[in-house]
Amino acid sequence: MRKVYYDKISEISKNVISMGNLARNAVSYSVKALLNSDPDMAQRVINSDYKIDDYEILIEEKCIVLQAEHQPVAADLRYIHSISNIIIHLERIGDLSVNIAKIARNLSNLEMQYLDKEMKESLQEMSNSVKLSLDKAIKAFKKNDFKLASEIDKIDNAIDDIQKTIVKKLYHSASSKKENINIIADLFLVARYLERIGDHAVSIGERVQYYLTGDYTVFHSDV
Repeated sequence: MRKVYYDKISEISKNVISMGNLARNAVSYSVKALLNSDPDMAQRVINSDYKIDDYEILIEEKCIVLQAEHQPVAADLRYIHSISNIIIHLERIGDLSVNIAKIARNLSNLEMQYLDKEMKESLQEMSNSVKLSLDKAIKAFKKNDFKLASEIDKIDNAIDDIQKTIVKKLYHSASSKKENINIIADLFLVARYLERIGDHAVSIGERVQYYLTGDYTVFHSDV
């Protein structure tokens, strides 16, 4: 009976990793669509979001059935409840990626260059850091690695710093009135969405730390 139980937990864990990889790809391709002005790639991100949503429903249902049938306690219960929380973050990452993809699709229709070299580099740098934080979160979950999960906070600080640089540059662009204000507003949103994805990666890392230790203080480490 216990083997069946742990086989089901293993299956759920693999589903979470697959969902995480889909979310990570959505981030990567949405930003790539923006930087390369590729509406087809943007549309593929939008069209594929249902796969992430389907995983969320599938995993949540499996967690409910597992708890009903086997009534796990202690560490196993923390693990299952943490999974239910982690998939919410992954689903939101998918939604934020769709938001970026929609902006990429809309901006690609403009007959003008909406990103200069400096802005492209800043957005690419921010995207790379966001993907790194998400990679670490998924890997920490896969390997039950507390140390890896605890490293995500530092990356998130770097993400916040890049966002501030982008916002400052966009603010000066708006002040000079040399750019289309709608484009500037869209790029503000892209930076904000990437920052939020970084926050979700941090939350996943915190959940990994929590289910490994049972220590609630990981959710208030900045206090």
